[in-house]
Amino acid sequence: MIAKRNASISVATTLALTLALAGILVAGCGRKTGEQGGSAVSQGPYDPAGPFRLSVGNRPKAPSVGDNRLVISIRNSTGAPVRGAVVEVLISMEAMGAMPRMESRGEVREAERGVYEANYGLAMAGEWDIGIRIRHPSGNAEASYRLSTTLKQVSFRGGTPPVGGGGTGAPMTGDVAGTVRIDSARRQAIGVKTEPVQVRDLSTTIRAAGHVTYDETRRTEVSMKFSGWVRDIRIDYTGKPVRSGEVLFTAYSPELVSAQQEYLTALGVGSDSGSQSVDPEIAAAARARLLRWDIRPSQIEAIARTGKPIEALPILAPTTGVVLEKNIVQGSAFTSGQTLYKIAPVHPVWVIASVYPYELPWVRTGMTATILSPFLAEKSRSGTVSAIDPYLDPEGRTAQIRLVAPNARGDLKPDMFVDVLLSASMGRRLAIPEGAVLYVGDRRVVFVDLGDGRFAPRAVTLGAKAGDYYEVVSGLEAGEIVVTSGNFLIASESRLKSTAQKW
Repeated sequence: MIAKRNASISVATTLALTLALAGILVAGCGRKTGEQGGSAVSQGPYDPAGPFRLSVGNRPKAPSVGDNRLVISIRNSTGAPVRGAVVEVLISMEAMGAMPRMESRGEVREAERGVYEANYGLAMAGEWDIGIRIRHPSGNAEASYRLSTTLKQVSFRGGTPPVGGGGTGAPMTGDVAGTVRIDSARRQAIGVKTEPVQVRDLSTTIRAAGHVTYDETRRTEVSMKFSGWVRDIRIDYTGKPVRSGEVLFTAYSPELVSAQQEYLTALGVGSDSGSQSVDPEIAAAARARLLRWDIRPSQIEAIARTGKPIEALPILAPTTGVVLEKNIVQGSAFTSGQTLYKIAPVHPVWVIASVYPYELPWVRTGMTATILSPFLAEKSRSGTVSAIDPYLDPEGRTAQIRLVAPNARGDLKPDMFVDVLLSASMGRRLAIPEGAVLYVGDRRVVFVDLGDGRFAPRAVTLGAKAGDYYEVVSGLEAGEIVVTSGNFLIASESRLKSTAQKW
């Protein structure tokens, strides 16, 4: 029994010694790789930035909301630690929607030879950009990294190109932040298509909603310059077509009869004239009075020819059109200045269309437009832009344009809804396909094919849209290749945030 117990103790002692020895070996191996605790970072691959090589890590490895520490190891081209450098660290997250841009500036100190610590805080979880600026007598450099609260590593995004393009450590290509590499197999799998940026003949078609109305410049009102009564009415309902010179009604007016008699007396004709001599001046004044009352010259000549005043004077239509309003009936009394009829022509007509402000630069007076309506026998009709309002409609925030359209058959009815097409040439301009553009807040981004499987994001300024193309104002040059299909997947892989806002 005692022998068995001694054997058990011997086995336990041997196992404990073995585990202790293994722990010493593991600890020794850890020290050899630079894991000495404190502020040291793993001697992994160094990232090139100007004349320096950087290794960046975070404590804790996965950043968290609140206080964190960034550990930066800086070496020169020979691998020696860089002491006495001025290091600035900025951790930032770009604005997203209504959330403003957030920044945290690290408080940097040199913890040991060539190793710098930056204490910083994170206001929220997510992905943050790290900007590092180094100033040293041997040179200056900048580098950018990215950290995420869900990852245990800091990823290098780019930096100042190495001096001479060489140096030790990872090769530096000079790519901008957000550049990704995609091999041909993956390009085919995700359906990446590209197209060159070219100068094109651009034209745009503006489609606007419109309605038909009367030509305001040719609308007329019928009113008398004397008082009287309606004897006989000829145009007796609203909407009735009338022709210029057609009798609307006959009017009796004591004032008008008296004025006619004065004219006849001045001429020396009529029953009241007797043997009086003709007074040309009085006759001319009496005739002018009748003309000012809108009595037509042919009617005045008929009065002089018959030698008798016309008691029921025919009132004639001043224009051809349709009656919009009628305010008298047979026997009605009317006064001077009272509106008796409103008449408007139906050929030609106006079409009032609403155009958005961004389309206004391409609309000009005199341009031809196509008016579409399923109620027209030919389904479409040409018109001409005659005017553009200098202000916007306060409700629809659109500008009203006016077109003049022929309407000999009268099939364009006032208040009928129509569609208006306006085609405008924009000339030859640098353009890219609509599918190449990604919308990032108030900015526009495209991915440029740099060759060798590399794709880089680039912010562009766009002009007007013409069909399936956008005019390029700045950001691209003719001959560059842009991605037109699959760019959302490239953007997802790029995970860019230093070039544009978060997707």
